Amino acid sequence: MKIWRMAFRNILRMKRRSLITTLAMAFALGIMIVYSCLMDGLVHDMEKNATMLEMGHVQIHAPGYLESPSIYKRIEDPESLVASLQNAGFHASYRLFASGLAARGNASAGVQFRGVDPTLESDTTRLPHHLLEGKWLDEKEPKNVVLGKRLAQTLSAKVSDEIVVVSQASDGSIANELYIVAGILKSVGEIVDRSGLFMTVSAFRELMVMPEGSHEIVIAVPPEQELQDALPAIKKIAQGLDVKTWEQLNPALAEMINSADAFLIPLIVITYMAIAIVILNAMLMAVFERIHEYGVMKALGVGPFSVFRLVLIEAFIMTHGAAILGLATGVPLAFYLETHGIDLGIFAQGATISGVAIDLVWRSLVSVSSILMPLIFLYILVLLGTMYPAIKAARLKPVDAIHHH
Repeated sequence: MKIWRMAFRNILRMKRRSLITTLAMAFALGIMIVYSCLMDGLVHDMEKNATMLEMGHVQIHAPGYLESPSIYKRIEDPESLVASLQNAGFHASYRLFASGLAARGNASAGVQFRGVDPTLESDTTRLPHHLLEGKWLDEKEPKNVVLGKRLAQTLSAKVSDEIVVVSQASDGSIANELYIVAGILKSVGEIVDRSGLFMTVSAFRELMVMPEGSHEIVIAVPPEQELQDALPAIKKIAQGLDVKTWEQLNPALAEMINSADAFLIPLIVITYMAIAIVILNAMLMAVFERIHEYGVMKALGVGPFSVFRLVLIEAFIMTHGAAILGLATGVPLAFYLETHGIDLGIFAQGATISGVAIDLVWRSLVSVSSILMPLIFLYILVLLGTMYPAIKAARLKPVDAIHHH
């Protein structure tokens, strides 16, 4: 207990220096907690947008379709396959794809026609609810289409405008038709934003003369079920077809999400290195100011380890105080940002990472790991920053220290 009293007394001797050192550690901890939670929130939103916005958790294609997409490589009887997947507890929707041109006035652009079932798509992904303006597709209005954000800008198209599309149908004939823009999507991803033109399945089949089959089935796994646990059941239902998870379809994004900590840890270390230097400087000054006192202590029989421990205890008392202050400020702010977020809309209209749209309201995600990681690193780097002053104090010779001026 005496050594703890001495440590408190030494800290209170230089109140201003101790306070500045403690506040610097608390500020760094609070900032790192908020940043860690924001990074977790960004990663969570990226994964959510990648899977629930358009890609789904799993996709099914005809063999060879992904390597060489063709309107003729189709999944036969997609309706019964979707029904089997739904009976197994999954949400599923089928899609059809073709390429062509769209024009309005003097503007034209290459487009990717995307035939979707409005109801199934709404149950499987968040895409139908991701509208910038207008409304989603309706089977009762087969002449309505929904455009990607950048495609609408290229065509200078607005809701209720009329556009003409031209392509080559599956039977070799010329496919052309007039459609009405019913809605415009928010940013989804590079391909959808630039060229996505959504229409109902019935409108697609009529335009492209393709009465049956589909090119893709997208599947959403229930939240309570792990993707890897669900995969065998999906593969069993889709035997003979190409089944891939979203991680296989977008490996760059999956790698980025899996290695998120690798981006966070270096920043924490760099920030805390500055704090370690502050601690090193403060403790060295404290040691040099008390060389005479340490000499008297050692002359009275206090061992080197006790002196070493005294310096460490002083540093960790300040660190404990900084931890309390840092947690008291950083955690509430992280919870606030989890609800309200940071609005990035003033800087950009939309943004994508690895082809996946990210929300313009950057929200944090508070978790035990996002709080503990900055806290643990703080204690480790404070320990490293205090070692040299503590060793120097422990190695002082009593006679030299007593006569030190």
